[in-house]
Amino acid sequence: DQKRPILALAPMAGYTDTAYRQLIKGIEPRVICFTEFTSTDGIVYGSKNTLRQLDFNPDEERPLIAQIFGKKPENFTTAAQRVEKMGVDAIDLNMGCPAKKVVSSDHGSALLKNPDLALKIIEATVAGTKLPVSVKTRIGTKQLDLPWLVQFCKDMESAGASLITIHGRTAKQAYKGKADWEPIYEIKRNVSIPVIGNGDINSAQDALDK
Repeated sequence: DQKRPILALAPMAGYTDTAYRQLIKGIEPRVICFTEFTSTDGIVYGSKNTLRQLDFNPDEERPLIAQIFGKKPENFTTAAQRVEKMGVDAIDLNMGCPAKKVVSSDHGSALLKNPDLALKIIEATVAGTKLPVSVKTRIGTKQLDLPWLVQFCKDMESAGASLITIHGRTAKQAYKGKADWEPIYEIKRNVSIPVIGNGDINSAQDALDK
C-alpha cells in the first residue's frame, strides 16, 4: 500500500537489540527496525562489544537499518563499507542524540553546531556504500531556527541523504516538554526525500493524530 506511511521502531540505546527487534517484528512484521546507536570508531577498530551491537537475525529482522555515530568522516566511509558487508539494508547517521557524554565528544546532536562537518559525514558515508543513507536529527540545539533547519535539511538531501528523521525537540530539551511537529511538516514540504517524524508517539492513535 503506497499510501501507508513508514512506521519505524525508534533506535534506543540499551533497548533495541536483536532480541527486542525480533519481538517487535513478531507483533508487526511491517515495522522498520534500527540497530542501537553504534560507534563508527568502534567498528573501524574492531571492538567486539561494538560489533556485537550489529548482530541481527536476517530471517526475522529485515529490513534492518544500522544506526551509526561519530565525527570523523573517514571513519564513516570505512564503517559504511563494513556494515554493508554484514548484510544490513540501509545506514542511518545519528545527528540527534542529546546525551551529555555524546555531545561533549562532538557526536550526536553536537553536529547541529557544525553543519559543514555533518554534510561531509553524509558525503563520506555515501561514498563508502551502495546502501541508502539516512539521517536522524533534531529541530535545533538550544532553540528552533526554522529557516536554518529547513536549509540544513535541504543541504543534507543534496549531500546524499535519502531519508531524514526529525525528533521534534531541541537537543537542550532532551526528552522533556512536548515534541513540536510543525517544523517536521515544514521540512517535509521543502525536501523531496521521505521525512519521518519522531517524538511523543506512544500509541497507534498518536501516530494517526500526527
